[in-house]
Amino acid sequence: MGKRKTIWLLVFALAFTLYGLHSERASAASVTITNGTDWLDTAGNPIHANSGNILQVGSTYYLYGEHAVGGKFDSVNVYTSTDLKNWTFSNAILTKDSATELASSKIERPKVIYNASTKQYVLWAHYENGTDYNLGRVAVATSNTPNGKFTYEGSFRPLDYESRDMTVFVDTDGTGYLVTASRKNGGANDTMAIFKMNASYTGIQSFEGWLFENVYREAPAVVKKGNRYYLFTSQAAGWYPNQGAYATATSMTGPWTALTPYGNPSAFGSQIHDIATIQGSSTTSYIYMADRWNPMNLGEHKHIWLPLTLNESSGTASLEWYTTWNIDAATGQITTPALINHAQGKAASASSTASGSSASNVNDGNYQTSWVASSNSWPAWWQVDFGAPKTITEIDISWFMYKGSEGYYKYKIEISNDGVNYSTLDRTNNLTYGFTTDAVHFTARYVRINMVNAVLWNNPGNWYTPTLHEVKMLGPSNPEATGYSQFVSHNVPDRMIRHANYVARIDANVSPVLDSQFRVVPGLASSSGISLESINYPGYFLKRNTSNKVVLEAFSNTTDYKGDATFLISPGWADSSKVSLQSFSQPGYYIRHYDYVLQLDTVNASSSTTVKGDATFARMNF
Repeated sequence: MGKRKTIWLLVFALAFTLYGLHSERASAASVTITNGTDWLDTAGNPIHANSGNILQVGSTYYLYGEHAVGGKFDSVNVYTSTDLKNWTFSNAILTKDSATELASSKIERPKVIYNASTKQYVLWAHYENGTDYNLGRVAVATSNTPNGKFTYEGSFRPLDYESRDMTVFVDTDGTGYLVTASRKNGGANDTMAIFKMNASYTGIQSFEGWLFENVYREAPAVVKKGNRYYLFTSQAAGWYPNQGAYATATSMTGPWTALTPYGNPSAFGSQIHDIATIQGSSTTSYIYMADRWNPMNLGEHKHIWLPLTLNESSGTASLEWYTTWNIDAATGQITTPALINHAQGKAASASSTASGSSASNVNDGNYQTSWVASSNSWPAWWQVDFGAPKTITEIDISWFMYKGSEGYYKYKIEISNDGVNYSTLDRTNNLTYGFTTDAVHFTARYVRINMVNAVLWNNPGNWYTPTLHEVKMLGPSNPEATGYSQFVSHNVPDRMIRHANYVARIDANVSPVLDSQFRVVPGLASSSGISLESINYPGYFLKRNTSNKVVLEAFSNTTDYKGDATFLISPGWADSSKVSLQSFSQPGYYIRHYDYVLQLDTVNASSSTTVKGDATFARMNF
């Protein structure tokens, strides 16, 4: 039996090798990609790999990208992963010390490709000196391994054409191409160019043609699905986000279609740098890889990865925003959150509306339409009526941008159950251009976006007219709670829990009565508990503060807030037919009133009768 078992193990091992199956790859599971956060490697350090690409070798993915310090090139780094989420730093494959001309330079948008004939890995990048963008060159380096030290081959202008933002692409027949922003008619980046590489991918064989003449496009990325090529680009707008667009062709040398917009007018606050093709056991998926730059602090960089849908038969591409989404690298399967856009198609109104515009353009599902106010007076507002209470956990806003005078909006999210009384989530500290996504948590019927002001980066005044492209309000299909509860003190039965000036207490004859009404929703930190959301301050929850007082405070998407706003229901200490509320973040501490003010105190079997009664409440109206 031992010999037979050994033979079968060898057979299975051989099968895994012959058919490209790897136990490491097969064990990959669905992982969550989170956008707009600081990505860390497996050692807990920031991932310094901007504007690069992914190359798969066997069961390992290699993530390449550049790292700059003080605006100058420091290194091209590579990280490895088997699941596309957990990245381990492997090596700095090219550094400022690799060659004399790299000591003070800019190396941007590095891409690594593999040459099956020479069995070499070849790195291409945009090269400039350390002070400006006048050289317009490409840089090339080579290595025998995907993560070894690359040998720097030098920089040059391809066939003496300028080359700035660029990408490289290897076709299914092994032909290599360079696609780059270039100069044809006098302006830097005015026209894109396509070149065919030589057989070793270390130089250029021929110029293949111009693309998008005088349109000023940059940041190219190429992907092929079936027999169709897709070329994605951004506008040449410096470090500011802008409308991405794509063209298609059935040959890399064209003809290419006209440009078609994708995503929202700011490409969700990002600039594309590559499309990753993930070939799994059950499907092939495509990942839109992009950078989110902070124009006011270029050292503040975020990775944006989104599922990209390519329709080969119609030749179309579509991109949607997901704060989080999942991918299984082994199967290639992508899963997106099961959230509903409750705003779409609902009744919309605004403070004013320009002729030819409509408030309904903001929630019609089309990023290319917009609502425009009737004048450039500020503030201005836009509102949606869900028709019934809905639970909202994320609000995505596509703001207006004007190329060359980009502005970021100072705004407030105002929420109401009756269309008269509103609570406010203040976002006037916003500094993000083009697209904002807010993690919120409330159940209400009305939501108003109050545009307080717009700040233009290159203009001391605000001449914008309040404009919105699209507002999406996402949440579960069913509201967490549509009614409300009140909590009456056991020891002082004529008094109930209420909030007054954001402090929780017990009072009699509460006015307005809404101050004593709370939606009881699943706990923000754990569904085993509950959280108490104010009816007349939707989006505000009862929570403990650092002094163990109970206060009403606007939702914050932090672990501490969620824990402090979550309580575990148990039978009342003084009456088991009633309830006591134990702190989730401070086990053993319960809500009780002391001099009519709510606070957290320890309560146990040896506590006094008074303390137990002060921590016991009758829940009404549920």
